[in-house]
Formats: sequence, C-alpha cells, structure tokens
Amino acid sequence: MTPKPEILTFLIADQVIQEKGTNKWSAVGIFDHIYSEQFPLVHQNLGLYVRLTEANGDYKIRIELVDSNNHKLGIFEGINLKIDSPLLAFDFGIQTRNLHIPKPDKYHFDLYFNDQLCKSLPLFVSQTKQS
Repeated sequence: MTPKPEILTFLIADQVIQEKGTNKWSAVGIFDHIYSEQFPLVHQNLGLYVRLTEANGDYKIRIELVDSNNHKLGIFEGINLKIDSPLLAFDFGIQTRNLHIPKPDKYHFDLYFNDQLCKSLPLFVSQTKQS
C-alpha cells in the first residue's frame, strides 16, 4: 500500500504555470474568496497548485469541487504520479476554464490520492450588491 502524502501547499490562483526547461511553478493571483453581483457565475480561469512530500509509489489523483451540502459540482481527474522516494518534494498544477459556480456558498476542493482524502481547501463565494 502506498503511503498517504503530506500536503505542503494547496492553493487556488487565477493561473498556475509550469516553466519549460526549469519546471518551476508560478501561481498568479492567489485567492480564497470570489465576489460576484450575479449568479450563476462562470469563473473563467481558476488554477490549483499542490506541493507534497512523504509520497512513494503510484498515485491516482482526483480533486472534487463540493458545495456546503456535499454536492459534487466538478471532478478533476486523470493525473497519475509515480514518485520514487518519500524524501523528494513533488508539485503539480491544474488549470480550469469556465468553472460553473451556481450560488453564493462555502465550497471546498477535496484532494484525493488513490481514493483517500488528503486535504480539503475552502473557497468562499459571496454575492455583492449591484450598483
């Protein structure tokens, strides 16, 4: 059985970018709160960045966007990792486009490794008054 990774960083940004050549990651526009006058809302760009350690073996990764009633609004999957040493730190990013957010609520991104929940990250969505 593969060990559960330790999540060092899990954040939301407008964009996550991996530089070719150096493989360094950049997160642009880090946030945890979205404000909108109207709902439903389509958030054009939302990226997730994850840095982990203490992993060793093969991992299937899934991230679920869930509302406060535990309804799944989005599932991001298809990332498979093979990590050869628990001494190494590893990072990856996911970039979404046109993410549908139906209403103001406290959402969260649940991060799974081999179907085991490792970390939950809140996303607060609030309605502002129209001018």
